[in-house]
Amino acid sequence: MMRKTLTVTLSLLATNARANVLGMFPAGTGCKSAAMETAGDCAEPQTLAYNPALLSSLKPGFYGEVGVGRLEYGYEHPSFDPVHVNVVSPLASAGWKSAIAGDRISYGLALVPASLADLKIRGLPRRVSGNVTSLNVHATRKLAHLPLGASYTLGDSGFDAGATLLYTYDHRTLSGATVENPDSELVNMTSSGSFFRPIAGLSWHKDAWAAGASYMAPLRKNFKGTTKIATESDPFPTEQVEYDPAVLMTNVSSQVDSWRFSLNVNHLFASPGKTIQRDGLNRKTSRADLKDVNHYGFRTGYKTEGAGEFSLALAWLDSYWGDGYFYKDSDGITQHEIGHIFGQFNAIPLKNQSITWRQNLNDWMTHVALYRSSGSVTTGPGADNPGFYQMEFISLTCGLSRAI
Repeated sequence: MMRKTLTVTLSLLATNARANVLGMFPAGTGCKSAAMETAGDCAEPQTLAYNPALLSSLKPGFYGEVGVGRLEYGYEHPSFDPVHVNVVSPLASAGWKSAIAGDRISYGLALVPASLADLKIRGLPRRVSGNVTSLNVHATRKLAHLPLGASYTLGDSGFDAGATLLYTYDHRTLSGATVENPDSELVNMTSSGSFFRPIAGLSWHKDAWAAGASYMAPLRKNFKGTTKIATESDPFPTEQVEYDPAVLMTNVSSQVDSWRFSLNVNHLFASPGKTIQRDGLNRKTSRADLKDVNHYGFRTGYKTEGAGEFSLALAWLDSYWGDGYFYKDSDGITQHEIGHIFGQFNAIPLKNQSITWRQNLNDWMTHVALYRSSGSVTTGPGADNPGFYQMEFISLTCGLSRAI
């Protein structure tokens, strides 16, 4: 029972931050300018991870960004001291676009490291062997996406079509999880996985109007690793199975004089994951509390006479988790926390804002983006992990693009 309960409680603490369906915050100034991770309104090769058809509208060349982000977690349990964690991490992403056949065929790739810095948490209230206690946790994650794709211009119809194969590498560790009073180590865990995910997209533009749609296939992710528990002499193999929902991304935009307006509406098909999502050794958990949701984003931009563009965006991202944990298994355990350190963090609806500036300098383009994502949720006393949960992520990034 000890082995099983520890795995149920701790096995995915190392996931750090899981935002949207790619486990990251928007990569590339174009996606930050839409205030959404999965937005069909991007303007860099990083768009290969969202709608590869938009690659045709980009100039061939190099695109990159660097910056810094700060992620803050907060959890207030009614019977324990508040827990606050701040993580500051460098951010970077890069991409390349080229074209052949008279610019009718475009191809490109991008590198998007999505991991955040190490998380060190003291006094995190969690259930161990049926009792709530304070844990000290050190968790790390190495997560990177490599989208490789191409687009094709369909004659003079204004339509472009594209496809991407998205490769993801995800390595997680949980080291030195200890119980306070007395201070004793409980578990060390390591798991990793590599995954491929197809994406297909279509875009259309005519005069002052543009629209697009793309489909990201669902992904079942099997993580293999080992676990070492203090009460046992040898490590044993561990398996975690996650489900990333399919996403249908749609967008429409229009240009009115110097103003541009765009709307993004995405539908996440998460409910099929109810029978797929698994964690650790607890193979008896039969279904997760998942639901289909819609994400909405609105952006307005203004182009100046000096070849610059200023934009503002807002987005509303509902969580596809219900109460944030699994249904009871055959032993009546419901504290099965998946995906986030604070359990209910899964169920936090997010509100995003962004301010971006672009400036053309002949063949060069500079861009700056200030992005913020935040949310909170309160769980009643009848839940396994009651209390107040909140998060905030703020990033400032600068980018440079070079057309060739």
